[in-house]
Amino acid sequence: MEYQEEYNIEQEPAKRPEMLTVLCVLSFINAVWSALSNFISFAFYDTFQSLFAQMAAGEGIYEDMAEQMGDSWEIMAQASEMAFSIGRGYYFLEMVLYVASFVGVLMMWKLQKRGFHIYAIAQILMLIVITVFTKITFGPVLWTALFIAMYYPHYKKSMQ
Repeated sequence: MEYQEEYNIEQEPAKRPEMLTVLCVLSFINAVWSALSNFISFAFYDTFQSLFAQMAAGEGIYEDMAEQMGDSWEIMAQASEMAFSIGRGYYFLEMVLYVASFVGVLMMWKLQKRGFHIYAIAQILMLIVITVFTKITFGPVLWTALFIAMYYPHYKKSMQ
């Protein structure tokens, strides 16, 4: 018994690097904000559709603003209408993937390697969903690649 106690060395808990902490905090903020906004867009989809239809027509509460803004109003109304020309399912899928991303970041916060895999898969699936529904690729690909690339060294060194 004495022999075992002599060599029973207590290990210090792994310390999270500062850069990993910063990345996780930024990812937490993004995941929570995006999941919440996608939930609201999904839950109130029909309400937003009718508001944007009124906005595009310059009717109702938007009538005075449409008159005052002229051509600028048309541009703004078209941009707003495009946001909700996307199907309702898009917002649900994005919400689910942002929740998965949050879970992955939470696991990386705890220095678990599985978190990196969950985060990366969720981010890649988001790119696929964005491409299928909106045909926009460059911006999201750039940010996804950047964050995965910044997380990767911590995956190799810090996570267990």
